[in-house]
Amino acid sequence: MTGSAFSTGLARGTAALGTALLDLLYPPRCAACGEGLGSSAEEPFCVICARAVDPVPAGCRSCGLPGIDALCGACLSNPPSFTACHAGGLFGGPLADAIHALKYRDRPALARPLGAWLAGRVSLPQNSAIVPVPLGRKRRLARGYDQAALLARALAKAKGLPILPLALARTRETKPQVGRTRADRLRNVRGAFRAVPAIRDRDVVLLDDVVTTGATADACAEALVLAGARSVRVLALARTE
Repeated sequence: MTGSAFSTGLARGTAALGTALLDLLYPPRCAACGEGLGSSAEEPFCVICARAVDPVPAGCRSCGLPGIDALCGACLSNPPSFTACHAGGLFGGPLADAIHALKYRDRPALARPLGAWLAGRVSLPQNSAIVPVPLGRKRRLARGYDQAALLARALAKAKGLPILPLALARTRETKPQVGRTRADRLRNVRGAFRAVPAIRDRDVVLLDDVVTTGATADACAEALVLAGARSVRVLALARTE
């Protein structure tokens, strides 16, 4: 065995040992209810909570709005810059609890099992690259991490796809989208993102934690398309109704 191979094996063994020790000291628990998961360290939910996550019903072929047979009125009047929008489940119940824990309760470690969970519920083109929706600088500093970037890393690893974490950036701070109407959301994020030229001719999977009206996703997708992305499809942990 060469020195390089030995060092690589030692590093992997050390990492595996560290993970095992952490699991022993801090056994994995359900991201929603806190129930112990036993040996299922890669699963975010216990059996009961997993069954309570509602799938996203068939919806708008463009933005994914549930309950629409074809295209919704908003997409007909103002087609988004992305081609499709998919999510792991409907926002609510255990899935909402897990997302709130990831974003607001200082639990960044949940990104790994949640990203792997999402990977098991969606199909992605093998030639695509994953780009996370960037968090604003002030919110990232306050939170200490960017949850979409962590989710993108876990999803990319599970799917064997490249991740381009710096392909998209905010050009200005925006106000939180929670509680705003669709029109207000659109105004809030219009022109707030810029993509790098390296995205040219790439098929992009734009990843976020939750899609509500699709305003943020559309603003990001517009920047990616202007920078030359061949296509943009949106993916999220959850979709609101």
